[in-house]
Amino acid sequence: MIEFFSDYMSWSNFFYLVGIILAGYATSVTAKNRAIFIEIQELVETLERVNKDKKVTAAEKKEVMKEALDVAKAIIASKWKFWRKK
Repeated sequence: MIEFFSDYMSWSNFFYLVGIILAGYATSVTAKNRAIFIEIQELVETLERVNKDKKVTAAEKKEVMKEALDVAKAIIASKWKFWRKK
């Protein structure tokens, strides 16, 4: 029985298994929070566009705040779904 496990269990197989588990977890977390990542991406794009000319108008500030609130809304919605499942 010991020989059976020693043939398959080695340090390289252990680290390979740990890598697969971490990659699966990262994929799961990313899939659950996809809406948050999309909103953050939109916020970054808006900030880049607004700061292109180094002058920010009041309308542009409102647009950035709207995007920031969308990120907060996505985070709250994600956490609310998480609490509801339990």
